[in-house]
Formats: sequence, C-alpha cells, structure tokens
Amino acid sequence: MASENERPLHSLTTTEDEPSSPAPLGYMQKFRLYETRSNFYMIGRDKSRTYWRVLKIDRLEPSELNILEDSTTYTENECSDLLRRIHEGNRSTGGLKFVTTCYGIVGFIKFLGPYYMLLITKRRQIGAICGHAIYAISKSEMIPLPNSTVQANMACSKNENRYKKLLCMVDLTKDFFFSYSYHVMRSLTKDHV
Repeated sequence: MASENERPLHSLTTTEDEPSSPAPLGYMQKFRLYETRSNFYMIGRDKSRTYWRVLKIDRLEPSELNILEDSTTYTENECSDLLRRIHEGNRSTGGLKFVTTCYGIVGFIKFLGPYYMLLITKRRQIGAICGHAIYAISKSEMIPLPNSTVQANMACSKNENRYKKLLCMVDLTKDFFFSYSYHVMRSLTKDHV
C-alpha cells in the first residue's frame, strides 16, 4: 500500500467508487503555492471562494515536467483538511510550507538544467471585453521546480545562469494580457458572428 503522499491527490478525499465533484462554474483566479520536499501544490480558488482546485507538480525529477491536476473540486474546509494531511504525511521531510500567492502560471521553461515555473505574482485590471475582465502582469517570479538538493548540482552552471538572466530581461509587464474567462487571442468579430 502506498503512503498517503504517494497516492494520487484525488484518492486522498474520494474512493474509486465515488463520483468526482462537478466542474465549477467559476474560474480559478487566485492561487497559493505550497511546497514539500517532493512536490509543489498549487491551490486555486474562484473569485467567490466557493470552489477550490489542486495542481500537483513533481520536484524530484529535474529533467521531466510531471504535473497532475486533481479532478476533485473542494470546498475551503476540504482544501484546508487536504493541506493539513499533506503536511502530516510529509512531516519527516519538513512538512508543507507556503511559498507565495499568485494569480496564474505563465508557463514552464527549461534551459540546460531544471524546469522553472513562471508565475504571475501581481496583476492589474486594464479593461473588459464583453464583460470579461482583462488583466496585465504587474510582477512575475521564476521558481525552479526541483528541490534545493536536486537542483544544487544543475542550476548553477554559467550558461544556465546566462539564460535565466536573458529570460528575466523579457518585460512581461508590457503588452502581455490575460483573462480567466475570455480567450484574449480571439477576434472580437468571431464572438459576434
């Protein structure tokens, strides 16, 4: 039998016979990133704090991107209970620690070494299209995926640092827009035809 922190996330609160919760009507708009030695847990919630979702990101395999989206939709109390159980299950290796609050993931990138996660840590609403809020990035942060023991021998090469600096020179606060409920790359005429 696998330990609690090795089972898929959905099995922490449901059994195989139980149906998963229906998909939420709202969009995840605010996220909290937590870490254990072996995983990141991105906890997302909708604007009304009604629906909570979990994204599990592996930190032990630096050359592969392993992400598991939990299909369960949680309440705030259920999500808090899940985090408490993850903490207890990982207590021997430091438990669960809060990393940052963010408003989305821009993406994942790999240069020569490990993968990095690029997060939106501050946003500003710049307008709306057909009632859908449109945001610009005010601040972003790049977080290496592997834990410090895995990453130590990979992320400090001269070329790796050069590529990281080049990426940091890209100004995401200019001309980078996003929406939680509207596809911003879509033509307005397609929406009204």
